[in-house]
Amino acid sequence: MADLVVTFHCARGDAEALMAVLREAAEAPVHARDEQVLGRDFGDAGTGEQVEGLLRRIALEVVVAADRLDPLVAAVAAARRRAPVRWQAVPLHAHGRIA
Repeated sequence: MADLVVTFHCARGDAEALMAVLREAAEAPVHARDEQVLGRDFGDAGTGEQVEGLLRRIALEVVVAADRLDPLVAAVAAARRRAPVRWQAVPLHAHGRIA
């Protein structure tokens, strides 16, 4: 079964709780990075973000087997959070660790 890179884009205030959920559900390392998103879809934006036209988000990324995707998304959906979370899954051709 192929592996996926699954990225969840969440509000900064939700990141810590979602990292814990992902770490447990994925049983894999969770990578987090700050993002600034320029866009026109402000359905997820707070008032200040709508005024600035800039969304401040955290991208949480994890590599999982394709059959773990649905449970992972369900775990994030069930997690306590304040804002919506967007996600995407991309097939991973190859990966490894170089020591």
